[in-house]
This record gives sequence, C-alpha cells and structure tokens, in this order.
Amino acid sequence: MKNKSGFTLIELMIVIAVIALLAAAVFVAVDPVKRIGQAQDSQRWQDVTAIADAIKLYMADNNGNFPVDIITVEPHLSYEIMILGSTSLTGSSCAPDLLYGDPEIEPANGVLLSNLVPNYLPTMPVDPSGLNLGFNDEYGTGYYLNRNSSGKITIGACDKSDYTSEPIRAQR
Repeated sequence: MKNKSGFTLIELMIVIAVIALLAAAVFVAVDPVKRIGQAQDSQRWQDVTAIADAIKLYMADNNGNFPVDIITVEPHLSYEIMILGSTSLTGSSCAPDLLYGDPEIEPANGVLLSNLVPNYLPTMPVDPSGLNLGFNDEYGTGYYLNRNSSGKITIGACDKSDYTSEPIRAQR
C-alpha cells in the first residue's frame, strides 16, 4: 500500500481562491487611487504654502513691496502662475469653475513670479497631476494668484480635489 502525501488539485484550487479573495479585499480596503489623490493634495498644500511664504519673504526683504510681477496684477482677478523660462504668458489653463468661488482667472494672462526663483524658491512648483488637469499650455503651473485691493495675496490650486471639501489655497 502506497502512502500518498501532498495536496489534491481541488485543495490547491481552494487555497488559491481564498488567497485571491483576501488579496482583492485588501486591495479594496487600501484604495490606492484614493491614497495617490491624497498624496497629490498634500503636495498641492505644500506648494501653495511655499509660494505664499516666498512672496512674504520677498516683501520682508524689499521694504514691504510686492514682486514686480504681482504689482501688474489687477486686484480681484486671478492669474495662473506661469513657469519660469516660458516665452508666453497668454492662455491660462486654469478653469474658472475650479476656483471655489474665487474671482475668475483672467483668460488672457498669467503671472510670472521671476523675482522668487532661485532666492526664495528653488524652482516654481508645478501641480503634481500636471497634464491630467487638461492644461492647454506647457507653461502653466496649475496654481493661481489673486491679489485683492487691500494687498492680501491668495495662492491656490486650479484643480478641485476629490478628496477634501476645502479649497487648496493659502492666503497671506
């Protein structure tokens, strides 16, 4: 009489099925798409805060004066912040309906904050999802700047987050 040791094919298939079900449950529980979105939101918060802080540092070093690029911004209009080295400041790619009720993006202009790089920012931050936002030019950062008549600056993300109900913006 032979003593067979090992698993039958049916036993192996049951074990594989159980492992597959557990893996699917863990994958759904972890939700990698949501985690990526939350990580991008975190990066957006860091970027808008860094730009707003850089503007305030510039003003502290320059007797309270705004960078030259911000002086030309009309109060109560929002302008997309453009990447340094861009050859054109026209055609903002921020969609006005994404701005959480902020004043609309001026469609014909962006603002180039050249006075901030490299002394106050190593490079101009760019939205982490980049082209996924549907930007129509390669020079847009995915962030906007608004200056009100009293001099308050708002830096915000053009992209509306699916993972937070709060607008991603910093005011100084």
